[in-house]
Amino acid sequence: MPGSTVAVLAALLLPSPSAAAPPDRWSSDPLVASPGGAPQPEVRLVVFLVVDQLRGDLLDRYDELFSGGFRRLMDDGLSFTSALHAHAHTETSPGHAALSTGVYPARAGIPSNVWREGEGSARHPVYNVVDPDVPLVGIPGIPGASPGVLRREGLADWILAKNPDARVVSISAKDRAAVLMAGKTRGDVYWFNSQVGRFVTSTYYRPENPAWLDEFNLGFMPGYRADSLWTSTIPAGTEDLSSPDTASFEGDGVHTYFPHRYLEERIDPATDDFFVWFEGTPMLDQATLMLAELALRETDAGTREGRTDFLSVSLSQTDRVGHAFGPLSREQMDNLLRLDRSLGDFLTFLDDRVGRENYVLGLTADHGVMTAPERNPSGGSRLGPEQRSLLQRALDEAAGEANQDSTASLASKMVEHLRGIPFVGPAYTQETLLSGEPLDSLGVLFQHAVVTDRPGGLLSVYGVEMWWSENTVDWTIVTGTTHGSPFYYDRWVPLILVGQGVVGGTVDSPVRPMDLAPTLAKLAGVPFPDDLDGRPLPMGGN
Repeated sequence: MPGSTVAVLAALLLPSPSAAAPPDRWSSDPLVASPGGAPQPEVRLVVFLVVDQLRGDLLDRYDELFSGGFRRLMDDGLSFTSALHAHAHTETSPGHAALSTGVYPARAGIPSNVWREGEGSARHPVYNVVDPDVPLVGIPGIPGASPGVLRREGLADWILAKNPDARVVSISAKDRAAVLMAGKTRGDVYWFNSQVGRFVTSTYYRPENPAWLDEFNLGFMPGYRADSLWTSTIPAGTEDLSSPDTASFEGDGVHTYFPHRYLEERIDPATDDFFVWFEGTPMLDQATLMLAELALRETDAGTREGRTDFLSVSLSQTDRVGHAFGPLSREQMDNLLRLDRSLGDFLTFLDDRVGRENYVLGLTADHGVMTAPERNPSGGSRLGPEQRSLLQRALDEAAGEANQDSTASLASKMVEHLRGIPFVGPAYTQETLLSGEPLDSLGVLFQHAVVTDRPGGLLSVYGVEMWWSENTVDWTIVTGTTHGSPFYYDRWVPLILVGQGVVGGTVDSPVRPMDLAPTLAKLAGVPFPDDLDGRPLPMGGN
């Protein structure tokens, strides 16, 4: 047992590389009778869209301004208004793992964006899907990514199990999103790397890039350099739907208003870091969707009779803009309006390429986000050095007491002290969470996120799961905001279905985003495992 937790916080706060149907296996026969008695058209493409950090209220907030993809999904789709993730540690990796596999992150093996493996001095951080054994294709010296850490197969795997000739395409600005949504398959999986300013893949998926990817990177991506400016596209007179455009707690605290210029905001003037700046703008989502269109053309996905293919597009910029400026910021408003237009073009492309009657599409998010404390009408706080010192003293006292009391564990003493700190919220020992004894609602959420051999929470290496009090950010976040809590605002996301076999409307009863994978599988006539935590969604709208 350690004698002290001195400096434990500095070591643990690592930077991040971010009512259901019965549990049966629905029929795999895609020819379900339509009301007219004729068989329905086959589903040739399953489309899984994930908008990173899209909180459940943001689509309604800007409803009147949407005219593209969001407008169509909201008008024509089946919307589930009470979709809540069922786990704590609401981060990108566990969120995407749950969406892909239909099981809790604890069972998928993905507790957070970063965790530790090994014992004692051999313990080392693992940055989710980053895999040094599979370098980026054509780019020596930069680690690639693989699904080696994923402990469950996902929707893409189920589709391939039905037809080994099926195409799997997964594209995102983030490696962890692209990789986890593709399950364990070796499909066409690509993500953006700002170090090299292009979309990449790893040798896990293929030994060399397809020619069309190289052409896209060399012929299309450099064009963004000619427009190194992010201007507002918000219609005049509607700006007040967002918060004011100038705030010292946004961005870098200086460049907090439109327009945003690369030459003014670049991080390192001594290097060519354009694509690092570009990675924080809405334009990367547009490029991601354009690459998805190209990939569908080049792989022939969604166009073959008798074959169901898979496409995942995870759109990352709502998360990056949200972290920097907050969900209610003018920058986020502009980002969502731009994404609405790009999604409108993408849905039109799917209609033309695949046929509206031949695909089914689900849209959701991997997590929500906390409103910046300074803009929260209920109040909030941004912790500083004083609170950090208080927490450190409490942990040191817990370690000392555990050393003196052989009957008490360090974890139990930590939880005892944590629960006496006003800015600390829920706190549990892993032993309690996994004991099988009844838990309160927050404890259940933490239970669904615990992977004992992969400690991923702030104090998980000590057998403790905890989070701050509501609407609180820690001292590592000086501006902007974050997510990761078990609270409502981080778990609430939109969930919308459109396409073959879906009747539009709304469902207000609680559902879980991990229900989406088995739902899409059922709609496509794809068998899925019978031990999932997610269940097919009810199809009756109001």
